[in-house]
Amino acid sequence: MQAMTRRSLLAAASMAAPFLAHAEAPAKDVSFLIPYAPGGGFDLYVRTVIPAMQQALGVTIVPNNVEGAGGARAANLLYRARPDGATIGVLNIPGLLLLDGLGFDVTKLSWIGNLGRDPYGLAVAMDSPIKSIADLQALSKTRPVRFTSTGTASAGYIATMIAANLLDIRPQMINGYKGTTDYVVAAVRGDGDAAVCSLTALSSFVAGKLVRVVATFEDHASIPGAEDATTLHQPELTKITQYRPVAAPPNLPAGLQKSLSDALETAMRNPAVQDWAHRNHANLDPLDAAQTAQALREQIEFVARWKPRLANG
Repeated sequence: MQAMTRRSLLAAASMAAPFLAHAEAPAKDVSFLIPYAPGGGFDLYVRTVIPAMQQALGVTIVPNNVEGAGGARAANLLYRARPDGATIGVLNIPGLLLLDGLGFDVTKLSWIGNLGRDPYGLAVAMDSPIKSIADLQALSKTRPVRFTSTGTASAGYIATMIAANLLDIRPQMINGYKGTTDYVVAAVRGDGDAAVCSLTALSSFVAGKLVRVVATFEDHASIPGAEDATTLHQPELTKITQYRPVAAPPNLPAGLQKSLSDALETAMRNPAVQDWAHRNHANLDPLDAAQTAQALREQIEFVARWKPRLANG
């Protein structure tokens, strides 16, 4: 059978638009809320899928960066918007679940789908004498292992603390860095012994041969030579992950929810979006509304189980 060309794939993707246009669609332009500044990972995911999503949906979609309060400001705007399909937003899960005083029940949102799921990993500077988790455990018996991080309200912080607990490593958190890139750079220059963050965030450092990924929190490591949840006999590590779900306000009519969900799924399967993900080591994870809600429930249970145990960490 003759392989489809890139042009034919794009043509096939564009044919989805007329089918979705017959479904219930928002009556006006859609504002797509992004909880962080332009140029970051969440911003890039959203801006990449918007062209294909608005083609499928048949309306204009406008990215709207609403920074503040660790993502809570955008989330609160989303929750309080009218459920007419004109406002959707991407959320940081589990980051949002770690915030105190969020002001609403996140489970009440109308789920549209999921943009990405990023597994985490533990990395050290390329010139570090640390080669394995066993090395970290041995170091931990002589002194706390220094991990760099942004701060206690971040997903990276709790990921580090949970991983250290599971792997029997005594941690000392070095906090205060502005973002993931900053705290990985800090570990590279020697401010700390190691850093834990998403594999997507680590990819450029790996490519530049600045870090060595000692372990990935996956069933089977996607990075050659790294240990993983299976070899470490710690399946709970695989639950340390970052989701990028898309939601609408509570009580969104079912027809609108399906149209938005279908449009997002169509966009994520668009060849241009797939090409972007491949080039940028982005982990697309298209889930429908029900699957996204289930993933959220699992993350809520996971965070609730660990948060009290780490409160004084």
